[in-house]
Amino acid sequence: MIAQNKILIVEDDPTTSLLYQGALRSICSEFVVFSGIKPVFHLLQKEGIEHIDLILTDLNLPDGTGVELVREIRKKNSQIPILVITSESDAVSIIDVMKENVQDYLIKPVLPKELAKKVEYHLSKRSLDYKTSILEKEKIISLEKLLDWYSFKNRSLERGEFNAQELHKNLFHVLRASLSQGAGFGILVQIIDIIKGMKQTEDGDYILEKDVLSILEDNANYSKKVLNTFAEIENIIFGRVEEEVVPLSIVWTEIISIVGELESQLKIKHHSIQMTDVSQYQMDSVAIQWNRDYFRKSVRELLINAMKFSLDSSTILVLLQLKSDSISLSIINSVGSDLKMGEGIPNEYLDLVFEPFFRLTKNLYERYETLDFGIGLSLVKETIQKFGGSVLVSNILDHLGETVEPKVEFKITLPHSPSLK
Repeated sequence: MIAQNKILIVEDDPTTSLLYQGALRSICSEFVVFSGIKPVFHLLQKEGIEHIDLILTDLNLPDGTGVELVREIRKKNSQIPILVITSESDAVSIIDVMKENVQDYLIKPVLPKELAKKVEYHLSKRSLDYKTSILEKEKIISLEKLLDWYSFKNRSLERGEFNAQELHKNLFHVLRASLSQGAGFGILVQIIDIIKGMKQTEDGDYILEKDVLSILEDNANYSKKVLNTFAEIENIIFGRVEEEVVPLSIVWTEIISIVGELESQLKIKHHSIQMTDVSQYQMDSVAIQWNRDYFRKSVRELLINAMKFSLDSSTILVLLQLKSDSISLSIINSVGSDLKMGEGIPNEYLDLVFEPFFRLTKNLYERYETLDFGIGLSLVKETIQKFGGSVLVSNILDHLGETVEPKVEFKITLPHSPSLK
């Protein structure tokens, strides 16, 4: 008999509670359901919660708050996974409750598949001791950046706009317009104020000092790169990118070319790249749909990303696999000290890394000449989806060496195209 997972649900709306239970039936769970925090407090005092495997609670309850509930639970148990559910208006509450060592959160309306995925993951990790760490503090900071995006997304969902492509159209269009008008680039405004305080000619023209002009140019160039990236994402989601069908051999040749162009970046941390060996005959027999420029940008972004977060003097693997109906391209790197996260990317972040402006660290990587703006992987995701494929990131363990080594794998999967044009 399959062992049952017991989940405590704290939700005052009976219909919503039934919805959650329905979404989690596939995980073979049994449920303890309360409509407020007082019954949970009684349970803690009388029986404890050792028999509970996971707690799912709303933040807004009729007899108290989710923060109060979490604090009381943590006094008794530091290990049990807690997931909170909130509405888009609870921005401050989300930050407060995450500081109480909550494992995850969902924003209403809750999608059943998303709920099941998060619950299943945290049940698999319930034996771990969840203690507040540097990583948890970074999560809180990242949450603040994500709240605006989730608020926007969920307002659209409530209006019935369930089309993810349309959501991204609105998001990137608004952000690009805002950035084009100067929002977000306060340094440029400050420099203009400095210029206004400089000497003027008789005609009223400002005499710019070289150092100020250099700073102005650097920031203007950075701003231009950011805006160009937004324009590229817009082009993808608005369908302005031309596509063609090409044999896989051409794609592979292009990947080899990209690797060759990254020689100077590889030297920064003494990295090397090892590529898989696939026969020319096999590659000539398969075709995929692509856009050369956008595919190059995507592969280059993933390779640079691997270099940033790999151990010094390590090898980055580029593996090509041919399947009956698709091809997959994997870029695998060791876990460097920059992440400070132990064995790879925390599983709760594996989807978030593709969200706009989400960053695992606040480090800047000027030597790699990247934006470090949190939109590179968003461009990769939009591009690969445009070609009918998917891109995923996962943590893997390499058993080939003398010791088991944690690594991170970004995998692009693209379907075969039926014919060459």
